[in-house]
Amino acid sequence: MATKNLDITGKVCPYCLLAVQKAASELSSGDELIVTCDHPPAATSTIPQYAEDNNLNCDAKKTAPGLWEIRLSK
Repeated sequence: MATKNLDITGKVCPYCLLAVQKAASELSSGDELIVTCDHPPAATSTIPQYAEDNNLNCDAKKTAPGLWEIRLSK
């Protein structure tokens, strides 16, 4: 089980999603991807929807004003 970190602060859609898709495609069963994001649409809808569509567990929480931590796992 491995944990990978991905910082996509400063990026906007579709680049946020493309970075997450690439990193998530490299996950093995039991691995976790921790994404740091400051783009509200990506953090609250785009990435969680991608996770749901691809059978990934997703937990998104706001960690500071304008900053989210999104945990994706297989």
